[in-house]
Amino acid sequence: MKSTHRTTRPLFWTYEEAMFNADEMSRWMEAAQKEIASLEEKGTWDEVDQSEAKTKILPGTWVFRRKRTPDGEISKYKARYCVRGDLQEGDFDTFAPVVAWTTVRLFLVLTATLNWHTCSIDFSNAFVQATPSEPVWIHLMRRFKSNAPGQRCIRLKKSLYRLAIAPRMWYLHLFSALKELGFTASQYNPCLLYRANMLIVFYVDDAGIGAKDKKLIEDLVKELEQRGFELTREGSFSDFLGIKFNSREDGSIEMTQRGLIQKIVKSTNMENCNN
Repeated sequence: MKSTHRTTRPLFWTYEEAMFNADEMSRWMEAAQKEIASLEEKGTWDEVDQSEAKTKILPGTWVFRRKRTPDGEISKYKARYCVRGDLQEGDFDTFAPVVAWTTVRLFLVLTATLNWHTCSIDFSNAFVQATPSEPVWIHLMRRFKSNAPGQRCIRLKKSLYRLAIAPRMWYLHLFSALKELGFTASQYNPCLLYRANMLIVFYVDDAGIGAKDKKLIEDLVKELEQRGFELTREGSFSDFLGIKFNSREDGSIEMTQRGLIQKIVKSTNMENCNN
């Protein structure tokens, strides 16, 4: 009997899944090498003897994904080395707020009404830019060999993705920097901040900036970079978290997700459906 079970393409790939795909293996490996080089350049860890570990040594895992534009086109192959934070022991606060879509719509309405300039920024390896409050030890990552004798492990000096406290550490790191730069958080959503003639809204490592003058945006980007934040400017606030924004002549804003719609249509075998 032929199975009628339908499978969808995963959003994320494990190491085994990525390496099984011969056509894309070299792209995934290139992405993994860039990830390791970037983490080492940032001084994310020290290699030490396992006897130095004061807590449980956590395993790590590779996570691979294709980053796509709102139209569904592949923009880059991305590899992320993560910690098995679900195995982390201890009692600590892990809560980190994220912006609600109602707040994003408010940001869009305000910047459009005021005819402000906008800019999208992406913080590179955001979690690594924050320092954990307590030392964390992890096993050597896959495909990483030590030249030192004995049993080796890694002591983290920076946060890594999926570390239990990483989202909160990053949020506090960015939030405190913005407050020091004169921003005030909205009482309705702590991920919307404002100062004279400026707004900033952020969802983890993606942010949108709105300002009366372009120079205000340029100055803020420079201020963040001077404080050690690594970020990439991605043009105007025309897409955010996979949603594309189109300004119409009547002043309204259209929100579309063509890439997601196409993915759903393909996964349900409805490409030829005309209804």
